[in-house]
Amino acid sequence: MGTESAVALMHATELLLLDHADRRLHLVPVDALRSAVLGGPGHVDPDRPMVECTALPSGQVIYVLADEIRPHALPDDAVSAVLTRFAVTGLRPANSPMLATDRRTLPMFGNLADPTWLSLSLGGQCGSKCVFCYTEWIRHEPKLTFDQAVRALDEAISIPTVEAVVFTGGEPTIRKDLPELVRHASKQGYGAIGLQTNGHLIANPLYLNGIVESGVTNILLSLHGARPETHDRITRHRNSFTLALRALKSLAVDDRVMVEVNFVVCVQNAWEVEDLIELISQVAPAATVRYSFPIVEGAAYDNAESTLPSLQAFVELISGTVSRAAGGTTVSVANVPACISSKIGLANTYTVSQRRSMLAVSPFASSRTLRGEVSAKLQVCGGCRFSDECDGLQLAYLRRFSQAYRHVSDARDC
Repeated sequence: MGTESAVALMHATELLLLDHADRRLHLVPVDALRSAVLGGPGHVDPDRPMVECTALPSGQVIYVLADEIRPHALPDDAVSAVLTRFAVTGLRPANSPMLATDRRTLPMFGNLADPTWLSLSLGGQCGSKCVFCYTEWIRHEPKLTFDQAVRALDEAISIPTVEAVVFTGGEPTIRKDLPELVRHASKQGYGAIGLQTNGHLIANPLYLNGIVESGVTNILLSLHGARPETHDRITRHRNSFTLALRALKSLAVDDRVMVEVNFVVCVQNAWEVEDLIELISQVAPAATVRYSFPIVEGAAYDNAESTLPSLQAFVELISGTVSRAAGGTTVSVANVPACISSKIGLANTYTVSQRRSMLAVSPFASSRTLRGEVSAKLQVCGGCRFSDECDGLQLAYLRRFSQAYRHVSDARDC
């Protein structure tokens, strides 16, 4: 942040600080701070360590003495009101100052040291317009060029620890060069090549066969309802359920590729969570099911009041599927704290560890649009055995649900 943010902090009477160390929020009177440094750690005193914080909503990085802010940690039942009072959205610019504006620059971010997989977003364009699409905000951003995508594949595979790549978007299959990119990844030696898709194009058997022959080994297929009217209302695309189901049926008889169905749980499809298990067991019994909690940015942020379920509701809904999945369908959850997946009794996919091992190349990195990357922990999170696998809850969620702390405490299994 620039000079305006610094000036605003100087004239504030109290600061809302997110401590980077414990991820807790603190509402600190300015006169309680004897020492504060903008943008740098300042003096080093082993007896009184300084901690790095983000001032909200400005995003200004500030270093303060730990023992001066600890007494001002926000009580859990005050978090929502304070976030509302400070007009904190939980969104921040995705662009990195390290990236040049030249379109030839490769927008690479994430784990640059020892990643295990590459997430390659070809662009935000998509034929669907899902009510909870967290990539909605890059829909009109410039997509990666073919040369950028090839360079990303080449640079990532040169890192000894990288074993897999996932092609994502938006909707990657609308790229006519996708088969060629997949073939390049296969020739370069990626052990696993994943594809995240709404299924519209792979509903065509010729296209599906071509993309699998190119080298795709894993497909994550979006199916957000057990009935056509539900799925189509969520995707805002007529006949999208028919296309996705047709794709799933074709995948069910193709033993060359592993299939996972991604069902993002929202208010609009909550009553069909259990029905999906029955549908999958009938259509593609070898497929696995992932129930994902919405990532609160993009369309999910814009439509939060009408779309976002509580974690408490998520637990109740998914817990009911465990017994119905006992017949053989493997079920997991994603985008929820590990304490909640443990309470439900299901494996947690796309965990913090997996995200920390991700090398990403995407228009996300150079976009100036705000996205919801900021999370915080609550007092009730203290002492949790899953602390290392959790960044907390997104600020947009904490602001939306004043009882968020109860959602965690009711589900927590620590």
